[in-house]
Amino acid sequence: MSALPAEDPMDHDSIASQDKTHLQIRDLLAVATGALLYEQPSLGLFEDHRPQRDRPSGDAWNGLETMCHVSALLVAQNALDLSAADADQLLGAVDTALEQQRMTRTEDHTDSGVRTATWRDRTGVRLDVVIGVRVAVRAISMPFLPGSMQPLATTSPSSPISPLTPPPRPLH
Repeated sequence: MSALPAEDPMDHDSIASQDKTHLQIRDLLAVATGALLYEQPSLGLFEDHRPQRDRPSGDAWNGLETMCHVSALLVAQNALDLSAADADQLLGAVDTALEQQRMTRTEDHTDSGVRTATWRDRTGVRLDVVIGVRVAVRAISMPFLPGSMQPLATTSPSSPISPLTPPPRPLH
């Protein structure tokens, strides 16, 4: 399965770099978690629950394998206080914040009392917000060419860990 969006950015002459992609995901996570905390400050800090990683995107650009960045799963320290804001209010705050990022909500469903909403942009960047007892956020980047000139410590606003991604390799 390919991580590429329906509008294929690989058709263009350029592709995002690892550095630009990691910075974009870090900024996106900061915007989303900031909106959630503004709406409900009692959530506390968002902490890394599962590690971030770069993984193959399933496609290539000019014969070189591309990667996608999967951010850490960021989970709020404290349980959701439904007396302060319900899921619709929280997701509305994220909607408003992500409009400036040119992202639109493409999915929204509830399963076993857990609500999951997904936003996407035209390049394939994806953001998921999961609301249950606690609130979780994760982002997945568009395909990029691996190899960093200035690696970020992390894309997670609160994590000191960085993924080390090798340079691109030719596909056989």
